[in-house]
Amino acid sequence: MVSIITPTYNRAKYLKRAVDSVLTQTYLDLELIIVDDNPQGSDARADTEKIISMYNDPRLRYIQNEKNIGGAASRNFGIFTANGNYIAFLDDDDMYLPTKIETQVEEMDRNGWDFCVMDGATYNMAEEKLSERHQNISNNMTPDELLKVHLISHISGTNTFMFKKEFLQSIGGFGNLPSCHEYELIQKAIEAGGKLGYIPQILIRNYMHEGEQISTGNKKIDGIEIMYKLKQKYFHLLTKREKGYVNCRYHGVLFFVYLKRRNYFIACKEAILCFFFSPVQACRWMMDYRKKIIN
Repeated sequence: MVSIITPTYNRAKYLKRAVDSVLTQTYLDLELIIVDDNPQGSDARADTEKIISMYNDPRLRYIQNEKNIGGAASRNFGIFTANGNYIAFLDDDDMYLPTKIETQVEEMDRNGWDFCVMDGATYNMAEEKLSERHQNISNNMTPDELLKVHLISHISGTNTFMFKKEFLQSIGGFGNLPSCHEYELIQKAIEAGGKLGYIPQILIRNYMHEGEQISTGNKKIDGIEIMYKLKQKYFHLLTKREKGYVNCRYHGVLFFVYLKRRNYFIACKEAILCFFFSPVQACRWMMDYRKKIIN
């Protein structure tokens, strides 16, 4: 069995798309754990309950948190109550393509991986593709090689992951960072010596939309700062140029966050620092994210 964990908070209008994409998977032996992190008595909780009431599928488990505990803690609650041998994740405003779970299970079984990642794509609400995300890794890389890739370009995102439950529980699941949870999780998994597999297929869709998003909030900024400190302990693995890439990405992400928040003065400062550390990498990063920035 595969357990798919979806924490939800204030996104009932997108939740049905996510749920439908799981329950229509070609792989049938699964459970979908919806962890409702909306406050009790709130309109968002009522709206979420209304969506869940539309389904009569025993594979759907609906759990209500007593209080708001955040996405990482909600995922951890799902991880340690899951019945599946494998665990995957889906954000409440995104979706799987039909063969996502089947493809990962086949490869996990065939290769004996402890966890695996895939490629992904980001769309706007008009279903226009904004970007594709291809992992910069290959199978059978050493832990140090994987750490270097993760430091520089990140092995992400959460929707593309699948873990053996036993291994995921052994590393404690997600940490308590205010954001950037997926980065820390993969770093812990590599540090623990887990066997990582890569499937170069795009079988998930991430969506950019208007409204409240943690990716532009204060928690995102705090998480970026903590993540940067996590990276620094492995700077000895990097060349001077590679350190420049890491610093470039750090300031580039801050530029993106502040631009979306319309704090143009700080965004301009972060853009200058991004180019200072690595002009070539900064140009590549801007080209990759230009449609996201415009949207």
